[in-house]
Amino acid sequence: MSYEVLAQKWRPQNFSDVVGQEHITTTLKNQILSERIGHAYLFWGPRGTGKTTVARILAKAVNCPNRIQETEFDSTKTAEPCNQCEFCNEISQDRSFDVIEMDAASNRGIDTIRDLRENVKLSPASCTYKIYIIDEAHMLSTEAFNALLKTLEEPPPHVMFIMATTEHAKIPKTISSRCQDFDFRHLENEKIIERLQLIVKEEDISADLDVLTLITRQSEGCLRDAENLLERLVSSAGKNLTVEAVEQTIGLGSSSLVQELTEAITERDVAKGLKTLNNLTKQGTDLSQCLDQLIGYFRDLRLLAIDNSLSEQVQSPKSDLPRLKQQAEQMSVGRLSRIIKILMHTNQDIKQYGYPQLLLETALIQLSSLEEGIPLEEIINKLSALEQKFDSAGFSETPQHAPQQDIFSPLTNQPNLQQSISPDLPASTKSDTPTVASFDPAEDQRIPSSAPDGDGNVSNPSVVSHGSRDLADLPSFWKEVKSKLPRKLIHGLPEGSIPTVNGTNTVEIACSRSYLFMITDEDKKTIADVLRQEVGKPVKIELVASDTVPEPVVSEDVPEEVERKTPLLRRIEAQEDPQLKTVLDLFEAKVVETQ
Repeated sequence: MSYEVLAQKWRPQNFSDVVGQEHITTTLKNQILSERIGHAYLFWGPRGTGKTTVARILAKAVNCPNRIQETEFDSTKTAEPCNQCEFCNEISQDRSFDVIEMDAASNRGIDTIRDLRENVKLSPASCTYKIYIIDEAHMLSTEAFNALLKTLEEPPPHVMFIMATTEHAKIPKTISSRCQDFDFRHLENEKIIERLQLIVKEEDISADLDVLTLITRQSEGCLRDAENLLERLVSSAGKNLTVEAVEQTIGLGSSSLVQELTEAITERDVAKGLKTLNNLTKQGTDLSQCLDQLIGYFRDLRLLAIDNSLSEQVQSPKSDLPRLKQQAEQMSVGRLSRIIKILMHTNQDIKQYGYPQLLLETALIQLSSLEEGIPLEEIINKLSALEQKFDSAGFSETPQHAPQQDIFSPLTNQPNLQQSISPDLPASTKSDTPTVASFDPAEDQRIPSSAPDGDGNVSNPSVVSHGSRDLADLPSFWKEVKSKLPRKLIHGLPEGSIPTVNGTNTVEIACSRSYLFMITDEDKKTIADVLRQEVGKPVKIELVASDTVPEPVVSEDVPEEVERKTPLLRRIEAQEDPQLKTVLDLFEAKVVETQ
């Protein structure tokens, strides 16, 4: 007899042998015992979890005539196949004419389904049921699925369909709604280890728990993968398996070097980590496998850092638990989560771009500079302390006679803030209730505004009145007049707008057409008041549109008095500002640069 691999030799032959899928086997056994067998089943789940195996067991169970369990005093009916009769043997050896296994990956066309529709009408050759097992059912074409719909929904009473797939999302809803869904799940590591222990005992293989744990971690919850890996290791290293032999055969890094690498990451020792990584490369270690080991290791650490009661979910060998718990106490959950995230991104980059050693070195450097996060409670405490400093500094109270100002607003030039009396107030209150002009970012308060008072005089004390100039000489001192106007009027009167004296007291000022519609009578009165102080008599202002005058351009030039200030002088003035000085003292800060 030819050699039979372990995965085939130890394939379950009845429901009780199926590992880790009790939620499915229990339901199927109850259906068989109550004779409520469905006409179509859909088995879906990851690879190597028992879909085809359970389909064959179900086919044997519904066709086996000897489902009787003998006891000491009586015989009872059971859902398990006997595996002794002719029907069970033919199905197990794939020789039955009534159990047809189809590979949908290679038979995915509509012609195959048409033949199937014709064949289902025929009665079984010897069994009770004719059963079609369609493996990789998601590979069927859309036309094939549509052709199967009617037959799948109302097959002959002697026909049963069992479809198996790893891609449940690719099965049309019209198909899955006509089937009984059973989801096969990844097996727990403990279940796989128990099965491997049974196999190595019966096959006379020497393998301790650490070896079986290492094999199980590589199988990723698939029992068939674990059995195939065990077969490969026995063929390579013999029946005396050790951890070193498994690591060398699979291409994993040695346990000591991987442990050194994890210690280098936790201790932020870049040099040690790079040297260890280089040693792993010299040994021919598969760095992708090594990266998977690191991710699994720090995943175990994070579980233990959350709670020691999660030690049952740790995938590392149980002998490493004391060391893992000690290491988990020294690291926060936040840092461990960031380490895992960086390693996972590195794994993705390696698969996409290659260069595994270079990317792993980059990840080690990044992990070494990864600092612990600040707990939220600590941040709240610091903010509370900062709030108390504000309260002690007096920021919670506003002076009664001073305007409230945001301490973070742009600083104004305090000496140049002008006090003006509102022209709307009665004469009796003008001298008693002065108001401080508000700061407008759109206007530079360093240029004083000239607003006439109730008697027609300019209230700006900085304007020097000559009163003896000749209006006919206005072009010669026009620039000086413009400098005494509010900023918005200066922008509207460009350099080319030279005034013209018309008659004895009328001044015509040429300006652009766009500006002509923006000037108000109040603005004209302001210009007339400034000219009256210069020439000593009333002046009438008229603005005329001229196409030769360029459009006004808003200048963003810094005033001359600011330009003359050196950076050092501006910084000293900022530091001596009362409001800013309070903020600097509060935060223990200093002015670095002014603009």
